[in-house]
Amino acid sequence: MLPSKRIVLARHATPEGELQLQQLPLPDGSIAFEIISNGVFLMASYNQISERALARCVLETIPAAPDTGQRVLVGGLGMGFSLQETLNYKVAAVDVVEINPHIVDWNRTYFAPLNGDALGDPRIQLIQDDLYTLLWASPATTYDAILLDVDNGPSWLVDKRNVRLYTFEALKRWLAILIPGGSFAVWSAQREAEFSARLQAVFPHTEEIPITTPNQKGEPVEYFIYRAAKSSV
Repeated sequence: MLPSKRIVLARHATPEGELQLQQLPLPDGSIAFEIISNGVFLMASYNQISERALARCVLETIPAAPDTGQRVLVGGLGMGFSLQETLNYKVAAVDVVEINPHIVDWNRTYFAPLNGDALGDPRIQLIQDDLYTLLWASPATTYDAILLDVDNGPSWLVDKRNVRLYTFEALKRWLAILIPGGSFAVWSAQREAEFSARLQAVFPHTEEIPITTPNQKGEPVEYFIYRAAKSSV
C-alpha cells in the first residue's frame, strides 16, 4: 500500500542551510518528490512541465551551430528536467552548475528514472561550484544559451546571496558571455516586474512567458519564464 502522507527521505545541513528531500503519493497512485530548502519549498517532480519549458523556449529560438554545436549553461540542476530537455536538442556541450552535492547525489539515485539519467550523458560537464563564481570566470561569448533555475524567482530567493545573480551588473555579464544571437532565460514561480525592467534595460530583446501547469492536486498554477536574446551582430 502506498503511504498516505509525506515521508522525509533525506535531510542534510549544508553551508547554504538545511536541505530536505521528501516523497508523497499523488491521486493517480504514483509517487512524487519534493525538495525543501531552509524551510522554503523549492521544487517538485509534479512541476516538471515548466522546468522543461525553460529549456524549450530558449533552444527552439537560437540559431543552429552546425560546425561546432551549441554550448549551453544550465545554472541549477534541480531534479534534472531542464537538463534532460536540453539534451533532447543537438547540443555539443552542456555545463551544469550545481553547488549542492546532495542535489547531485539525488539526481543519480532518486531522480535518475525520472530524468533519463541525464547526468550520465557524455556531453555534460558537471561543475560543483557557486554559479556567481562561474559567471565572472567565464570568457566572453562562451555560451549559445544560458538557463537559470536556482531560486523561486529573482526576488523569491532560496539563498539570499543569490540576489547578486539578478543585478544590473550580473545581467550585463550574462549578456557578455553569450554568443551573438544567444539566449538567456530565468525560471520564476511568480511575476517579476522589477527584474523584467532590469532585463529590458540590458538586453535588446526580452519576453515574459507564462506557463500553466497542474499542481499535485491537479489544480492549475502559473509560472513565468523571462527570456532575453542578444543581438546577432
